[in-house]
Amino acid sequence: MSYFPAITVTYPDPSSWDRFCDGHDDGHLLQNSRWGQLKQTTAWQTTAIAVCDDGLMLAGAQVLTKKQYGLAVCYVPRGPLLGDNPLINQTLIAAITQFAKRQRAVLVRYEPNVLTTSKYASSYQKILAPAQTSLSTQPQHSIHTAINQPDTALLAQMTKGHRADIKKAERLGVTIRTGHDAAAMAQFVALMQATGARADFAVHSAQYYTDAWQLFGSLGRSTLLLADYQGQTVAAALILANPTTACYLYGGSAAEAFSCGANHLIQWHAMRWARDLGCHIYDLWGIPYPSHDAPPDGSEAPMAGLIRFKKGFGGTEVSFLPAYTQVLMPLIYRLIKQRLPI
Repeated sequence: MSYFPAITVTYPDPSSWDRFCDGHDDGHLLQNSRWGQLKQTTAWQTTAIAVCDDGLMLAGAQVLTKKQYGLAVCYVPRGPLLGDNPLINQTLIAAITQFAKRQRAVLVRYEPNVLTTSKYASSYQKILAPAQTSLSTQPQHSIHTAINQPDTALLAQMTKGHRADIKKAERLGVTIRTGHDAAAMAQFVALMQATGARADFAVHSAQYYTDAWQLFGSLGRSTLLLADYQGQTVAAALILANPTTACYLYGGSAAEAFSCGANHLIQWHAMRWARDLGCHIYDLWGIPYPSHDAPPDGSEAPMAGLIRFKKGFGGTEVSFLPAYTQVLMPLIYRLIKQRLPI
């Protein structure tokens, strides 16, 4: 006879899951069902798993599964979302493990949306500690800027140089517009491709960016911003949000954007869009390392300019807990880990 008859494992529908995710302290847009729908376009399958007590959802995770050659990997980006009760949390991890085994998963990887400074960090570490820590797919370090304040305060927290670049862009006639159609998306994609070629990073397909924009746009939680200068579109950014945090996920620019301040001005507009949406935090989505890890000899570190740019808007460096990889098939994992999709 069970002493906890009201505790059940469920597979909530997207709307029920999203309500829980939006209301959870650690909820993130990567745990939203729209993100799951987006990843389905790249061969991932999406399953929400939750633990309820008397029908009330207390913990859960959106699990992405990719299958190949009769095996799978399971991935929980910016999750799981734990509760206050250790029994509930243990039940959730056990349910995810059983689900993963049914998929013939080699591993389950968790990347919690929990900062190392969070009061919840120790709870997540305890529940995930049996898994080995590993490098994260999502950025482990980022810049979070507090945006729930008026324009004057937002500008005051920026560096003098960033304020000057915003004013310079406005003085030179750089204008920011919101994209609404396929032509605007095509301009964004062209800038992403140019930036990817210049900085040597891979970019998604045009359809992927369009799907992300439209899926979150259906909730009013995405914006496509484009900067025009001297008759040319020189910078663009795609911002996605959940109720508390907006993320600068994707952005590209032409070489001309650096001399006219367009990149600074587009971020200024993005931050105010996010604030007016109701967000408190603007996440500049990743820096390669914390500034205290810069070379001790004072030399210029790789990508130091990127860190200065993102930090100059007045934000704080943050670090997330590491990824936790629960290996379910150790031998196979050792053989194929370099070729895994996460």
